Amino acid sequence: MDNSSISEIDQTALLVSHLAQMCMDADNADVTFIVKGEHLPAHRNILAARSEYFRALLYGGLKESKQNEIALDVPVEAFKFLMKYIYTGRLPLKKMKNTDILDILELAHQYGFIDLQTAISDYLCKDICMDNVCYISRTACLLDLNSLSTACYTFMDENASSVLKSDMFRSISYEALFGLLKRTTFFADEVEIFKAVHDWCRFNEAKSDKAEKLYNQVRFMLMSQHDLLNVVRSANVLDPNRLLDIIAEKEKSSELPHRATSLVELTIANDKIKWSPTFSNMLSLNGEIDLGKHIMVNCIRVEKSNGWYKSIDRTYVVEVSVDNQRWSKGVTCTASTANVTVTHFPAGVARYIRVSQVQETYEISVIKAMCQKLKCTCPTGKKALSGKE
Repeated sequence: MDNSSISEIDQTALLVSHLAQMCMDADNADVTFIVKGEHLPAHRNILAARSEYFRALLYGGLKESKQNEIALDVPVEAFKFLMKYIYTGRLPLKKMKNTDILDILELAHQYGFIDLQTAISDYLCKDICMDNVCYISRTACLLDLNSLSTACYTFMDENASSVLKSDMFRSISYEALFGLLKRTTFFADEVEIFKAVHDWCRFNEAKSDKAEKLYNQVRFMLMSQHDLLNVVRSANVLDPNRLLDIIAEKEKSSELPHRATSLVELTIANDKIKWSPTFSNMLSLNGEIDLGKHIMVNCIRVEKSNGWYKSIDRTYVVEVSVDNQRWSKGVTCTASTANVTVTHFPAGVARYIRVSQVQETYEISVIKAMCQKLKCTCPTGKKALSGKE
């Protein structure tokens, strides 16, 4: 017989089973919580052992420590689930409604169940969809849960047009909406963003100060003059003089506050590159790429074709632009492997890429643009790409 099975007894499953039977059982209970008219019996010592909040409430000298019945103004279903968690350490999240999960998340935060809060937040990060993202972002902002807020914002970035058109958009909180509008990576037609913000303000009867702050996050300079005059002006939310100032500034501005798609990686094949001789050196070539849309980018990989990397070392100069006229300061690619050279620069908006110091058009296999570990909201949208780290 294995001596280890005799020397160490593990009957934690049996213990949990017995504790579970005590949950909301009136036998031997010494305190009752009254929640929305329901009487829920509990055991002070178990609650105090599981939560500093309940220890202070039940044994800390407060008036509740002398009461047999304690009224709580919390959602009753969520509180019942929390009680089950306290007695068993388990919660069947997949079987629960999203509204109950979010209510439990708020209770976990309120009562100091940090491990439970983290576990629920991690679960919700993987369960975000169009139907719940606005509700989840509301709770994430309320509780200042950065990782959950980031997950919500990333989802909305990737589905911007659909989010704006969804009826659920009206339910997003002011704080979450304000944070979303600041993001350069929340990419959609600016007139559609304005319409959605205007509808949100009317539906939620936003106070004038909050409405003004939201409208100030709309990038009016990205809208056409037609939309400014026919959509924005008719909404009557901007002073006419300010509208004229926007039109005038738009006409003379050399840099617009572009929004951009956030992506992991975009691959451009050789046949999509436009080649031309370098004016300063007719023996080398420039390759220009129109990405077709504005993207957030901070890293570009140049991959050489098979046969070139074995015998020839090559460095390239990479430039980026939002308008194909003003180019960033060139950044020299450094060798990553024998057939790949890579350049990094601060995250920013780009639509065009130019690679120079190429000897033959077939020398390059593909060029990859990406944004690694993106943490950019860029409130002004004017963060420029450059060769400086």
